[in-house]
Amino acid sequence: MNSDSSVTGDIKATSSGVENVVYSKPTKRARAGRHCRKWWWAWLLGFCVFVVVIVVIIVYAIIPAVAQKKINETELEVHSFEIRDPTPESFVVSLNATITGGGGIASNAHLDAMDVVLFIEGHDPIQPIMTLPVDAIDGGDSIPVIRKDYKVEIKNEGALDEFSKLLMDSETFRVAMRGRTKLSLGSIHTHIDYNEVVTLKGLNHLEGMIIKSYELLLEDDFNMGGQVLIPNPSVFSVQMGDVNLAIALGEETLGTGVIPNLILTPGNNDSRR
Repeated sequence: MNSDSSVTGDIKATSSGVENVVYSKPTKRARAGRHCRKWWWAWLLGFCVFVVVIVVIIVYAIIPAVAQKKINETELEVHSFEIRDPTPESFVVSLNATITGGGGIASNAHLDAMDVVLFIEGHDPIQPIMTLPVDAIDGGDSIPVIRKDYKVEIKNEGALDEFSKLLMDSETFRVAMRGRTKLSLGSIHTHIDYNEVVTLKGLNHLEGMIIKSYELLLEDDFNMGGQVLIPNPSVFSVQMGDVNLAIALGEETLGTGVIPNLILTPGNNDSRR
């Protein structure tokens, strides 16, 4: 006789006086209980594997995606960009900017220091104009990004020439920035890409420049001097050196003017010779 406790039976009497035992089928709950008692270790192992899979998905897929999305939502506003001390091999850059849009959960994040490559938007592969190191950043609604007196070695003259032409000739132009660093949020760490494109005002051919006054000179090299107003609608301060200007009256060329050691700053610039 089967002694399994999960099987039940009823005893019935017959006309011959012999007892028959009729066994009933175990219930689903009974069978499930017996299965769990027998295979509990397999269920525990499966649960542990499930938890590990979920944690891996969160750490390596969901968290990086959320962190990247928050970084992509930020915006960079450039307040000033200074270019000075130019030589054939290098120049010096100072940058003052602000990153906004990093509030909410991102306000508790920390970004490690990174190198940011600047290039003209639309080039594939990119043609770096310069690479600027950016210090470590803590999250917030308004994050200052300041780099002072950084010497840039010229490594791509073609890209720098294109940037200079766009700066001089354009009303507006777009500069892209790219970097990669580690983001930390408490004990959670992940790597993110910093991709930003900013629209900047250019010098627009120095449109609006006027000669405010002039006078005749009795000098060997120059026979006329004067005062020139040069507007600069951009955020750029540029040490331009000696600038040669073609001076004309209508269609008749009068000569060439020279503005020595011109340093163009944002706003209206008065230069006298």
